[in-house]
Amino acid sequence: MANFQTHLNGGIVVSAATTLSLHMAGLIPSGHTVPLFVIGVIGSLLPDIDSDTSKPVNALFSVLGAGLAFAMTLPLTGHFLPMELAGIWVGVYLCVRYGFFEIFARFTVHRGVWHSWLGIAASALTATNLAYWMWEQSADLAWVAGFVVGVGYLTHLLLDELFSVDLFGAKVKRSFGTALKPFSASSPMSSLAMLAVVVGLVWLAPSPDPLLARIDADRLLRLEAIGGQLGDSLQRSLAQLGDWWSQLARLISLG
Repeated sequence: MANFQTHLNGGIVVSAATTLSLHMAGLIPSGHTVPLFVIGVIGSLLPDIDSDTSKPVNALFSVLGAGLAFAMTLPLTGHFLPMELAGIWVGVYLCVRYGFFEIFARFTVHRGVWHSWLGIAASALTATNLAYWMWEQSADLAWVAGFVVGVGYLTHLLLDELFSVDLFGAKVKRSFGTALKPFSASSPMSSLAMLAVVVGLVWLAPSPDPLLARIDADRLLRLEAIGGQLGDSLQRSLAQLGDWWSQLARLISLG
């Protein structure tokens, strides 16, 4: 299984390529490129939310706790004294950061339903709905945000699967197949709950028609050309990596 630094580096590279391609295709304005890049990187770290000791999950609940605390206390400004507002803020933060986190940790298993296609769909649709309903972005930009998060999430799962193969030993580790799966067969209730969440998010999400309307023939041709350029660059990089790998394997065998 890939470690945190590997997931972070992979998320940065893939999110940068994704947002740059979307920008060059004319689907996102330059002012939104950096925020979309950031949420793409966040998406690449989200699958480890089911790990009780992972850095992403601790950071996520800290940010979530602070965000909800501000969301609840700001509307109360003028109705309570500053010390009372501070007490409410701290109370909400502690409830989310430690109370809800403890409940969440008890009902999740590492490499469970969050390491699945259902997890990708839930995270991408959550980003879409947050961008549209909470951040008041347009429907087309909201769907782009969901797409970027989904690509980052998929990158994490692919890296986990790649690191489940021992190339030197020419064998597959026991963890292979536990990251990129349709659902968690070992936890059917969690999978059903996640499926229900996905259905609810689809119902709540804005119509994708505005985004589909923007993807006309010219943009598709432009995106195809960009994709071809990125594909050629990736192919050359993989070929170079293959040469380095062969040389490294030869040196190891000689040693």
